Amino acid sequence: MKKHDHSWLTLVTFLIATTLASSLVFALAFAGVTAVIGESAQAADEPQVDPIATERTFSGVITDARCGARHINPQKNASECSHLCVRHGSNYIVVDGDKKYELIGELRQIAEFAGQRVRFIGVLDGQTIKVTSTSLQAEDRRGGR
Repeated sequence: MKKHDHSWLTLVTFLIATTLASSLVFALAFAGVTAVIGESAQAADEPQVDPIATERTFSGVITDARCGARHINPQKNASECSHLCVRHGSNYIVVDGDKKYELIGELRQIAEFAGQRVRFIGVLDGQTIKVTSTSLQAEDRRGGR
């Protein structure tokens, strides 16, 4: 029977190599799972519009989510208050009676009509409307409601 003097060194080297290799495999698997979760979370944050959804006509008053139909700042008119709230992080919404929808799309186009009753064309997705065009309602042009 032959006795090996360096068998403990071989065993320690084998264990270290195995530990490093398995750690690398687990790290790669964890990074892959994290990347997939991060991409799906990012995709969930972006408003999704059904590509086959049809455009519809909506109407209501464009305002901001913070103030809603009643603006908080008495020194500013509805348009000025909405612009100020949006600059401070709020979103544009449309209020039509008891219905409220967040508005996404060309912000300059939406901001132009803030505080006014408008008619616009867009695609509804849940509580969000992707606005494609906006115009004042005919009643507002004549001065009545």
